[in-house]
Amino acid sequence: MNRTTKMLMAATLISLPFIANAQKENPRGIYKMITLTGKMGEIKAPFDQYKICTDSITLMLNVQNTFFQISNTDHNIFMYTGDQPKDENDKSSLIYDSSADHFTLKWWSTNKGHLYFPENDWCIEKYESGKYSEMGRIIFNALTSTTTTDPKNPLLGTWRFIGYMDELRNVKKELVKLHGQYPTSKYFNSFMVFTPENLTTIFNRGGGVDKINFDGKKAYKVGNKSYQIKWLSKDRIAIEDRIDYRIDWMILERVTDGITPLSRIASQYVSKSK
Repeated sequence: MNRTTKMLMAATLISLPFIANAQKENPRGIYKMITLTGKMGEIKAPFDQYKICTDSITLMLNVQNTFFQISNTDHNIFMYTGDQPKDENDKSSLIYDSSADHFTLKWWSTNKGHLYFPENDWCIEKYESGKYSEMGRIIFNALTSTTTTDPKNPLLGTWRFIGYMDELRNVKKELVKLHGQYPTSKYFNSFMVFTPENLTTIFNRGGGVDKINFDGKKAYKVGNKSYQIKWLSKDRIAIEDRIDYRIDWMILERVTDGITPLSRIASQYVSKSK
């Protein structure tokens, strides 16, 4: 081995720690779990699971078939910690190999009898950004959407669900009541996002996706059920909801302030954690 080759090898060996140490950013953004290391060793992620990492809160989103749930499972803002606990008794979660593209979460599991998680041992989850399942992409597109307008189909876009009306009489007066009740109602932070192929409903911290067929701008169909639409104004609609023999009207208003459903949900979690 000549002197030049030895010097190149030495330079490579010296540079490796710096390459590893470069991955010390705090994870920020949306990340999908790629692998899980637990009882069965390292396996492909058995859950369609995502971490939403911000400077204010870390949220988890799980997808099951066409449904999803958002939770504050971690109760912690993800910050780079390094891959080793402070001491033998330190069981706090670790965040390492972390950047805008990926991170590794190592947490101490006390789960009993879980199929994947060990009991009284470390569990390791690896996450990558920019990765989504087919359903995950639909859901996050809806959660991070704002106003979309299309003259050919004005229903497309994000709508805030503010409540029900029994009849479409005295609409202006009833709308004042709905707006007054909205912040404390069960409909707070509930949305419907219409895209050309899907309807994503978002109820506070969860929701689901349905395939949708449009009948012009006055009706749409989910499965075999049709929903008639009354346009109250350019940015306000009433959707017919038949329950047994009764007809109620869901009142929706188009989101025009540029704030996404995900931002509203995250803000609600942050306010509750203070």
